[in-house]
Amino acid sequence: MDGRRRPFGAIAAWSVRHARAVLALATLVAVAAAVAATQVDTDAGLGTLVGKSDPTYEATQRARAEFGEEPVVVLVKESLPKLLLGKDLLRLLRLEGCLSGKVPKGAQPVPGACTGIAEMDPVEFLAGPATFLNEAVVQIDEQLTRISKQLSPTQLREYLLTVATKYGITSAPSITNEEFVSTVVFDLAKARGTPKARLAYLFPSSHAAQIVIRLKPDLSEAERHRAIGLIEEAVAETTPRKACGEGGKAEPCFVLSAGEYVVTGAPVVVDAVARALKDALLLLFAVAIVVMAIVLLLAFRSRLRLLPLALALASAAIVFGLLDLVGGSLTMASVAVLPILIGLAVDYAIQFQARLDEVQATGAEGEAAARTAANLSGPTIATACLATAAGFLVLLLSPTPMVRGFGLLLVLGVVLSFILVLTAGFAALSLRRPGGWRRGGDHPEEALATGRMVGPHGDRTRPLQALVSLAIGRPVLVLTLGIVLAAIGWTLGTQIDTVSEVRQLAPHNLAAVEDLNTFEQPTGTTGNLEVLVESDRLTDPATIEWMAGFKRRVLAHDDVTAGPALSDFLTRGEGKVTKSGIEATLAALSAYSLRQVAPIDPKTGKVGNVALLSFGISSQTLAEQNELLDSVRTQIGTPPAGATVRLAGLPVVAAEAASELSSSRYWLALAGLGAVALVLLALLRSFRRALVPLLPTVLATGWASLLIWLTGIPLNPMSAALGALTIAIATEFAVILGGRFEQERSVGADTAAALRRAYARTGAAVLASGLTAIAGFAVLVASDIQMLRDFGAVTVIDLAAALLGVIVILPATLTLLERRRPPSGEGA
Repeated sequence: MDGRRRPFGAIAAWSVRHARAVLALATLVAVAAAVAATQVDTDAGLGTLVGKSDPTYEATQRARAEFGEEPVVVLVKESLPKLLLGKDLLRLLRLEGCLSGKVPKGAQPVPGACTGIAEMDPVEFLAGPATFLNEAVVQIDEQLTRISKQLSPTQLREYLLTVATKYGITSAPSITNEEFVSTVVFDLAKARGTPKARLAYLFPSSHAAQIVIRLKPDLSEAERHRAIGLIEEAVAETTPRKACGEGGKAEPCFVLSAGEYVVTGAPVVVDAVARALKDALLLLFAVAIVVMAIVLLLAFRSRLRLLPLALALASAAIVFGLLDLVGGSLTMASVAVLPILIGLAVDYAIQFQARLDEVQATGAEGEAAARTAANLSGPTIATACLATAAGFLVLLLSPTPMVRGFGLLLVLGVVLSFILVLTAGFAALSLRRPGGWRRGGDHPEEALATGRMVGPHGDRTRPLQALVSLAIGRPVLVLTLGIVLAAIGWTLGTQIDTVSEVRQLAPHNLAAVEDLNTFEQPTGTTGNLEVLVESDRLTDPATIEWMAGFKRRVLAHDDVTAGPALSDFLTRGEGKVTKSGIEATLAALSAYSLRQVAPIDPKTGKVGNVALLSFGISSQTLAEQNELLDSVRTQIGTPPAGATVRLAGLPVVAAEAASELSSSRYWLALAGLGAVALVLLALLRSFRRALVPLLPTVLATGWASLLIWLTGIPLNPMSAALGALTIAIATEFAVILGGRFEQERSVGADTAAALRRAYARTGAAVLASGLTAIAGFAVLVASDIQMLRDFGAVTVIDLAAALLGVIVILPATLTLLERRRPPSGEGA
């Protein structure tokens, strides 16, 4: 045992000997790392939710590469007759041209945001009502020109008469031709202003239209944010300009006479939520630090009481600074590292500092005191550190990439925290002025002898001692009750909801969320479900007929709205689809018309091998979303030979990731406990000493699940990984308290006395570190962002369960085991 202890004492003594240099270096590194940590990029991309080899991820990336990212949508709130049969249509056409970033040769974009969009060129494709109508005019003109060269004047007149009879077009096509626009857009068999069903992706209702913008898939987070900002700025443009007015009069270019614009869509909401989350975290964690400092001042009776918190924050800064150094990014799960890392680092520091206070109470000072304190507590704390790190390594088995990154950060964090506390911690403590260990109350020697921790305001650990006494006096009752409650918690924990819908996680007063709510009212949708079809025979009649039938089945069976599909252009009613008919229709269509459903291969000039069907979906719970996805997969049926059909898009990926997070919680926790047990067994070389600390850890996970279920708090991408928090903190506390109990027994104390002394000395430090972390993260419960509020609540519950477990379950377990322990102590 002495051989294992010497390294800790030597490191602590060396740190004391070079205290000022060690502190200067630690401070410099921590400050530099803190600055670097503020530069860490956030990442809410698909790669954080599912692995890159996942079929859904691959399908979504293929869809993005071919068609662009999920749409940014500009909702146009105005009666369609008012919007389309007047001057507002020209204003809309100007806006769509601005947002596309495509400036006609020889022209100049509108100054301001339009110029920024043109220079940045972030748009992959834009589909809008005015552009659609203008493209229809162009196509008809080109077709008439081509036909007029092939027909005689008489044949041409007959052809035009046939078109007029069939389609109702009796005058030259133009976007200013009300008859033409009405014929193309409106269902003349229904009430005035009702758009045709197949144009729902542009005209979702009689009082709304939408511009669909797909950004380029290779934009960085910063570029995407700037592009969205420019789109919002352009839509809000109200500056009068002569170029947009009539007769030399200056008028706003895009302002509608009786309507308004709303910018929304998945990229807009995700961008707004990510930035709101980051801003809120900075403020709330600043408040949390102040609260933790206050609690530490009250609960930890030592000089330099705030040193443990300072060391914990320095450790966190270094970890996130290294994350920036290696080019990592901050995910939603990465944020969960903070409570675990701060909780563990505070406890490491408090344990070392409390033991040093005990040693100094005997008269030792300087290097000798540091060496003795480190040798006494170092092996136990290091054992707990390695055990928790092993538990975190198991998270690398998670199917979710951001959870794997979360595990790596934690392993790095606990190791760095231990090293920093052992070096900079002892260096800082060596600079304390010599003097009494406590201010007021009993002398430390008397407090140690009586097993009481006394402060200036009386006995602060009386509740702790009362719980320990209960566990010692009624161990069977305590363990039975603890096991029953944990079993109930494990059962009910499987029923805890997991929230993935962004509006349920964001602050309800966030402008982007309010705009999404506004968008849902006329459209009935909040996002898109995309179906990717890949085939070398994409335009075969069998493929087109299957595509049309699949779309009809989904619309008939599921609560979705119709989006565009290649089959919409190539089928009409129940008529038979023929190869010649498909080829003739494709020859008459422009590349723009097909761009959003089946891009033209520039090498062959024909439709490529990939098509996209889109369906609008509404806000749903995770269970409802999974049910919808299963139903759509069922409707796929048997695709034509050679065709591959896959679901794609952010809603599909988010649902899959949320399901994996929910389903993997328990088996990851079990694997983590197994890893902790193996490490403890290897280090302690005793089944009894290795497995005893795990019982309060195991039961605490059940209690935490029970409390979360009782409070009705759903899990989210930030809090779903916090099961590791219970295991880490409970293991840490249990190993340290168990080690102190063994030390007290080794000097002759009976079971009850050894437990009371261990909890009066080390237990008081554990209580101080636990309460500090609980108080700090309780601040998050006051957030108006539900994701943060639930994260804070789950953190507090997990910490409280871990703390309660080691306070009542560990002493009860040790009491029962000691009754069966041979008098000589053999069998340990």
